[in-house]
Amino acid sequence: MNIKGYEKALELLGKEKFREARNAFEKLVAKAENSQFREKCNAHIRYCDEKSKEKEAVKNVDPVARAVFLLNRKEFEESIATLQPVLKKDPQNDVLIFILAAAHAGMGDEEKAITLLKKAVSLNPANKLHAQRDVLFENLQEKLAEL
Repeated sequence: MNIKGYEKALELLGKEKFREARNAFEKLVAKAENSQFREKCNAHIRYCDEKSKEKEAVKNVDPVARAVFLLNRKEFEESIATLQPVLKKDPQNDVLIFILAAAHAGMGDEEKAITLLKKAVSLNPANKLHAQRDVLFENLQEKLAEL
């Protein structure tokens, strides 16, 4: 039984690197002499397959919905990356700009968040109220009052 290899595979699994974890578990199965260990690794392989399918399904979702999903999971950089191509096609979309502002606020980039939020509010004044109620903007409430 390869304990170090198993720990490495579990570490990859914990980091949600399902493809890499699956490959690591497959290597362990190929060399495993113990049937219980082999079955445990196979269970992890099935789990990796399931999670990989879920991730693919999320990628096929509407990019704005995906960006909000990522924002809620505090995956701010990926949320921003998901929105960039959509924003290029629709640069005056206040909803997209607001989501980007929230992502930047979540990352602690207050200056960029305020710049984007000003633009979102200028396009739709209701965005100010949304920002006042959004937990991601709680550190920016003083600056929001100035908008």
